Amino acid sequence: MMPLLIAAVGLLVGALAAHAAETIMARRAWQAPACPYCQAHYERGQWSATLAYLTGKQRCRACGKPLRWPRLAGEVFLAAIWGILAARYGLTPRVFLALAASVPLAMVLVTDLETRLIPNRIILPAIGGMLVAGSLLGPAVPGIQGWLWWHAPVGGLLGFLVFWGLGVVGVALLGEGALGAGDVKLAAFVGLAVGYPLIIEALLLTFLLGGVGAILVLLFRRGSLRTAIPYGPYLVLGCAVTMLYGMEIISWFLG
Repeated sequence: MMPLLIAAVGLLVGALAAHAAETIMARRAWQAPACPYCQAHYERGQWSATLAYLTGKQRCRACGKPLRWPRLAGEVFLAAIWGILAARYGLTPRVFLALAASVPLAMVLVTDLETRLIPNRIILPAIGGMLVAGSLLGPAVPGIQGWLWWHAPVGGLLGFLVFWGLGVVGVALLGEGALGAGDVKLAAFVGLAVGYPLIIEALLLTFLLGGVGAILVLLFRRGSLRTAIPYGPYLVLGCAVTMLYGMEIISWFLG
């Protein structure tokens, strides 16, 4: 029952995180959740996109527009990762660190899916907090066996440098906007969260997932070989998988 309870709390926190992400992204005053199309306030049963879809109230009662699905994605993502973390590892200090680290990931997932933007007001405080927490407490990977204080900072630096380099290459090949500065900062946060050497695994998972996404784009004829791929969601998923199964993946690969 405990993992289900933690997942339910994660769903609630995910709804709050999604609302905060949209508020920060839109640079509007803090208020109750409202329709982005007509600004009418949602009913309380619609404050959670998941609850709204489950109860058939996924449309604004004023204008009839549906709730944005990235809100649903952010809520479900956080509920899933919180529930799996609790089921696999219980409630330990490192699990709580992973729970906290996954909140900005959910917020970034919402904003990047909606607008392909990763606001500095979300990612920069997350980087600062994770730099301190990672240096003092170690990476947010519950399955990790040992760590040194420099694992998180080096992981963050490596993530930053790899995506900064990809950004330079992307601009040369595809032009401006091929890889945003937000993705570079998000890669730094991911490196801080999982630490060195697991950042290598997280990046490989990101590229693998991104490659699958690119193939689907081509198969469904929604892009071309020159279409820029938004890497934010893939970084989020790569980080989540590494936090949950990073050590097992390494053992499987080396074994």
